Amino acid sequence: MRKLQVILVVLCYLAVLLWAYATFLSKAFAYEGFTLSWPNAPTIGFLLLLALLPAFLLPLSLSKPSVLILWWLYIAAYIPSILIPPLSLTMPLEKLLPLQGWLLLCMLLLCLVPKAKSLVFGQIVLNPTVFWSLFWSVWIVCIGFICSQGRAQMLAANLVSLFSGGNEYTIRHANDMMVAAAGSSLAYIAGQRAYAPNAFLIAIGIIYHKRVHLSAGIIGQLFIFTLTGHKTILFSSLFLAVASLFMKRWRHSFGLAVTSAVIGAILFCAAADAIFDTVVPSSLWTRRTLAIPGLLTGFYFEHYSQVSHAGVGFHFSHDKAGLLPPFEIGLVYFGNEAISANANLWAEGFAELGVPGMIGFTLITACFLWLYDSVAHRRNLELAVLLVAMPAVTLTNTAPTTVLITFGGFAAALLLYLYPETGIDSEQDVSADRVRWPAIAANSV
Repeated sequence: MRKLQVILVVLCYLAVLLWAYATFLSKAFAYEGFTLSWPNAPTIGFLLLLALLPAFLLPLSLSKPSVLILWWLYIAAYIPSILIPPLSLTMPLEKLLPLQGWLLLCMLLLCLVPKAKSLVFGQIVLNPTVFWSLFWSVWIVCIGFICSQGRAQMLAANLVSLFSGGNEYTIRHANDMMVAAAGSSLAYIAGQRAYAPNAFLIAIGIIYHKRVHLSAGIIGQLFIFTLTGHKTILFSSLFLAVASLFMKRWRHSFGLAVTSAVIGAILFCAAADAIFDTVVPSSLWTRRTLAIPGLLTGFYFEHYSQVSHAGVGFHFSHDKAGLLPPFEIGLVYFGNEAISANANLWAEGFAELGVPGMIGFTLITACFLWLYDSVAHRRNLELAVLLVAMPAVTLTNTAPTTVLITFGGFAAALLLYLYPETGIDSEQDVSADRVRWPAIAANSV
């Protein structure tokens, strides 16, 4: 019965997303590529079926951290990538349908992850005093590095600009200049801090009601926002609080709850647009969060079906003469090579290696989710979920390798592994679905 409810809610989401695209996005943002050309009825039915199929395999309850990531990828990347390209591209439909088939295969592969048996990792047991001493030392050193390399006076100028007519785009431009002068290490450390240590502090504050940790995490995120101008970082505290609420109240019907919440947010933004005669709410939520990942999947597939794939060499090259895939898409479809049209894991994979790249990035993502589930198996489930929530969001607009290295994926797993937590979540089965990892032995510090 619960599975039927989830299927019906997903069908409602499909209908609401198509309605929002046809009535709002295609009219207000046609200049960005949100054009509208309806396929025939049988094709629409086929696309809806493809969009719906993974819902039959996705877990209903949030029993592992990977479930959160899979539902978010399904709602914010997979479904838009199935539905929006056929509405917006001039590419013949018969050439576009293979993309939909490969997307389905990739999503079905990811749906297998929560069913996999977890590895058994030996535990490094750190004394809490040792752990927190190391954590705060690294946290403070990173702040010092950012202030020195990013020039503290420029950070202060970015903050002042917000109160003198500037916006996040002003900050981002200044950040680009700082990174160009200081080197990529500044961007790596800032990204790691925002998506792992700061988020970790906020999660600890929310779960264990530790005000000092919560305050430090929030202040740390505001500090990074003055450097990068990314709204995801600015609103991360609210996002993690909402994720915690879903964990506590709707853990056993997570898929139903999160899909219903997304539908409600779309309708709320549409109502706010109508009442206040604006496009801002729907632009921020429906367009930016849900529709653009699907639109860019179509752009990447169309463009890199006509030109050579980018390969993987640019990840290791310091040659600034060539355009990276996001900037190439920005130039071709938006007329500006300064626009970084970052896309989801499947679009980025196709840009680099074609279909093998899509499958490769899917397997990388699946392996990380499996390993993270294994690390989280004997940990507090809410902490594990909140720690991975921030990196999970970025999977809809960047490659998994970037998520792991730049946006805190590895760092979040390491913090969860080392955190000296006592006790085991009473609702987790710690013996049934485990596979022993013999090469790792338990240690104690």
